[in-house]
Amino acid sequence: MDIRWSYLLTKEKRSCLTTRVGMNFFVNEPRGRVSLINEVRRIGKKRRTAEELAFEVGRMPRDILSRLLVVCGKVGKENTALYKKKAEDIGADFISESGRSWVLAYRTIQENYNHGHHKGVLLIGTNKELPATQISYEGSYGYTDWFIQDVDGDSIPDTPVGRVFGPPETILYHMDPMIIDSDIAIVFDSQPGRSKRHVEGLIKLGFEVEVLRKYTERDRKLLSVSEFILQFSDGMFDMRIHGTPEKWASHNAIIMDYKQASRIKFEGYPVIYSEACSTAQEGPLLKAFLDQGACYIGATLDTLNNLEPFDDWRDCAYADGWKFGFLDLLDTHDLIGQVKIGVDGAIYDRLAMKAKSELEAVRSGETIEITTDHGLSAAEWVMFGNPLRRSTVGPRADYSPGRLVVDT
Repeated sequence: MDIRWSYLLTKEKRSCLTTRVGMNFFVNEPRGRVSLINEVRRIGKKRRTAEELAFEVGRMPRDILSRLLVVCGKVGKENTALYKKKAEDIGADFISESGRSWVLAYRTIQENYNHGHHKGVLLIGTNKELPATQISYEGSYGYTDWFIQDVDGDSIPDTPVGRVFGPPETILYHMDPMIIDSDIAIVFDSQPGRSKRHVEGLIKLGFEVEVLRKYTERDRKLLSVSEFILQFSDGMFDMRIHGTPEKWASHNAIIMDYKQASRIKFEGYPVIYSEACSTAQEGPLLKAFLDQGACYIGATLDTLNNLEPFDDWRDCAYADGWKFGFLDLLDTHDLIGQVKIGVDGAIYDRLAMKAKSELEAVRSGETIEITTDHGLSAAEWVMFGNPLRRSTVGPRADYSPGRLVVDT
């Protein structure tokens, strides 16, 4: 067997980015034509005019924002005062947390979170300024806010939690963002047409869907007015989209990097879901999306693809289970943070005892290492942005993903 393909087959479940020096991968297209993965293909409307890309935006309702508990880490006295004043302006409760452990932050949240009033927690600060839970998998290190979501202490996520960091103008915007209602969803797919499941799902959620192979400057305006952006990593290992803290990329092309993301001024706080590995590390890609005004959900470590089909996404503790669960619950809950904990809780509920025991060992401080694929896939997803942003769906949204296949 060809050494390269032997390697790919043994690593097929992974969607993490692996560099192979001197190799270029191509798509074999109909009629014998071979081309690099670098063109744009759309599903949906023809190229829109400037008038068609103009939408109204508005503030989040104050009666929703006032149900936020803002927890501010060690960001400096001047910045803390700014964020406290903003919390007062929007009617949200505000507390400072200077502890050096996620456990201390967790206890502070437990003491101040009122389940009868609060609807979510916004953490302000990087992983150093407001510590998250450290985790590791196969020698790589990351972090998660998954455990902080369990405010009532029963091991099941119950409280929407988002995190934001960056300069004051970034944080202040995320505390009180502008929301667009464009009903436009963007899908980044390195192999358009191979599978239409994601497009069909988004259409059933009420979106007009545009499919892009990669970012180009001519699509900047379209992206800026989108409501939902989905980057998925299905397909053969050597062709799917992979991730690093700097970019989304296929093996032969950059899909979007942090420099490109930093040129998009999002007009209405879109929700971005990234399935690729490690893009939720505090690297330049995540920073660019936050600075430009987007809510971002991604993983801090390897994301793994299922090797067997599942009748219910709740039984699929892999990237596809989490992704399709998220799409499924978008039309079930009012707020994005509720969607996330709905997925987290449902997948945790059906985890095997070994994976649950591993997570409990991390929670108790016995270890930071996760060895099971299921334990990692259940707990590695982090939300950056305001958890009380309303759920992103279009008119007459009604979607259930059905059976999950082995999409390779």
